[in-house]
Amino acid sequence: MPLMLIPVRPCVPKPVPRIWGGSALGYGPGIGEVWLCEEPLLVKLLDPAEWLSVQVHPPHAYALRAEGKPGKYEAWYVLSPGEIVYGVKRPLGREEARRRAEEGRLEEVLRRVRVVPGQVVYLPAGVVHALGPGVRVYEVQTPSDLTYRLYDYGRPRELHLEKALEVALLEPTPIPPVRPEPVPGGERLLKTPHFALYRFPLRGGLTLRPEAPLILTLLEGEAWLLGEVLRPPATFLLFPGEEVRLQGEGLFLGAAPGLDQSPEGRED
Repeated sequence: MPLMLIPVRPCVPKPVPRIWGGSALGYGPGIGEVWLCEEPLLVKLLDPAEWLSVQVHPPHAYALRAEGKPGKYEAWYVLSPGEIVYGVKRPLGREEARRRAEEGRLEEVLRRVRVVPGQVVYLPAGVVHALGPGVRVYEVQTPSDLTYRLYDYGRPRELHLEKALEVALLEPTPIPPVRPEPVPGGERLLKTPHFALYRFPLRGGLTLRPEAPLILTLLEGEAWLLGEVLRPPATFLLFPGEEVRLQGEGLFLGAAPGLDQSPEGRED
């Protein structure tokens, strides 16, 4: 099939102030998140200057029953090193977890994990988690805003203890192993029922023709597309069957919904 250069659909970044926000995203101090694209998945950059709240997301079945909308599943691609919370150190009963949260002692039983750039952390619904200071990440998630705060380090924000404790996994939960799989033009880093995460190095030229909707974000370097210069965090959406050719040097991350369709690319 001949190469067709198509006008891509750029996503307009949306800076979001957060109480824990830093200043490394280039949009001024206190901007904790930049929403890069909101459909068909929500893709963000996060820059925490402080610990995020310890939180948990509901699975689809619970969320549909209790909230009338889908649950939330997400993953982080780590951009800078530091610590995160991922699960608990030992099994907890709901009443102990509730008491510790109310008394400000939940931190004692949270499992802290060191993460490094390039690491992928999958956060299925139910996992107790938090992002630590200085750990910038690229985040891909199902397009849902359902977050239940379990603990907030004494900040005066609402907690959602009852719902959080109904869905939280209160036993040690290992970070799922990531086994990258080669795909034309790059690799699939993560495959879940809810989304897939891809990494596409750009070394001169790269042609992509996805078989599913694909959100592409330039994470590093500089690229040229249809005569336009792209710089991080340029983000755009490709639809199935559309083909696009990129030139330059850098690194793209891609996010696609679902399991069964894989964006295909090739290195020129």
